[in-house]
Amino acid sequence: MLKRFRLKKHLLGLPDQGEVMTMDGSEKIMRQELLVSEYRPWQTVILAPALIIMLLSLLLIARPDIAGADSGSIGVPSDTLTIKVGYFGGPYYTKKTYTISDLEAMPQVQQAYTYIDSMPAVVIDSARGVKLADLLEDAGIDVNSVESFYFYATDTEVGWYQCLPKSYLLDTARYYYPNLPAYWDSDTHSSIPGAALGAIQVEPVVAIWDNWQRFAVAPDFNVRDTSTRFRLLFGQTDTAARTAMRSVRWVHAIEVMLGGSPPSRVTLDQNVVNLKVGSTFRLTATVGPEDATDKSVIWSSSDTGVAEVDDNGLVTVVGPGTATITVSTVIGNMTDICVVNDPDRPAVGAAVSSGSSEQEKEVQEKPAGTLQPETNLHYLAEKEAAATDAGSQPWRVFEMSADAVPLQKQEEQGNLDIITALVFLSLVVFGAGKRYSEYVKET
Repeated sequence: MLKRFRLKKHLLGLPDQGEVMTMDGSEKIMRQELLVSEYRPWQTVILAPALIIMLLSLLLIARPDIAGADSGSIGVPSDTLTIKVGYFGGPYYTKKTYTISDLEAMPQVQQAYTYIDSMPAVVIDSARGVKLADLLEDAGIDVNSVESFYFYATDTEVGWYQCLPKSYLLDTARYYYPNLPAYWDSDTHSSIPGAALGAIQVEPVVAIWDNWQRFAVAPDFNVRDTSTRFRLLFGQTDTAARTAMRSVRWVHAIEVMLGGSPPSRVTLDQNVVNLKVGSTFRLTATVGPEDATDKSVIWSSSDTGVAEVDDNGLVTVVGPGTATITVSTVIGNMTDICVVNDPDRPAVGAAVSSGSSEQEKEVQEKPAGTLQPETNLHYLAEKEAAATDAGSQPWRVFEMSADAVPLQKQEEQGNLDIITALVFLSLVVFGAGKRYSEYVKET
């Protein structure tokens, strides 16, 4: 009993026997027992989470913008819209950045959209903008290769605001329900039979301006609100789902995630071409691997006064000199080059200057990356000499016995791992026993 009482004193920080007390022995024991009985650890377990929740609530009240876009944070309209492309886990590359004038010059769509918000209540949005599919095509992105869309809004400081799969956004038929406001039950906050009548199929758009109206009964295109620019709009699949919060506003960037694999290499069918001024030749670029989704490339010339190249790899020699044609993948920036009219390197492959002999053509068909002989005769002479020399080498031939058997593969793990585990377990048990002995001595 005495040992237990001293342990409680030690834990609670109560004065020991050597300290001066103003009360007698019996009163001191009663006072200390009262303090020990009042200590309840479960109170700390309950009060600590409650205190943390209270502090977080006060923080959100003071800074409502950190709770996210749905809690009333305010964004600003963007003047540009950037389209990026990439793969899961990798960097995203800018394909194109649009200004307001660029988007207004593209084909426009003026369409009404219905939504059900979180109240729930019916919303009609009258908008004008550019189809999302047209943006992808204009940016050079294959819509069939898209897996997901990440929408970045100006009211979110870090990260994207909304991620929508292509199957949800583009592959699913969506509609505008003009009769939904008239067939909405305000008491039950749900649609009634007849709400889906007269449905009009719509496509997702990025709106330049819109008119978002709750409790409206018809669209109104006379009001053009640009304060939410740019807003993602898409239709409904039914008259019950609450999808208003997915209609992102203040979009300034869209990252398009592709499926499949990113390009890992690009190779040209020719690395050297010798052409006369005025000649043309088409280079072919092969992007690997086979399942690479985005195989788009960019062509460039080191000297356009010597050779020019178009977007399809067609090379035109416009002047004397040497130039380097470079092809680069849009994703990953993998490159390969072809030298035009290099006096120190003969042409490789099928590309030859006009008037070359048959012997020169055979030399030019030799694979790239190998030394080119001056003439075919010199190359054949070297080949015959090498064959003669090879026969005079003192090669030693070893024969394997018929009853020879392969060696058995050695085990990579031996008994050492078991011994190590036993030693480690012994140390743990010894340490725990030692700590327990010290605890017994102290108490």
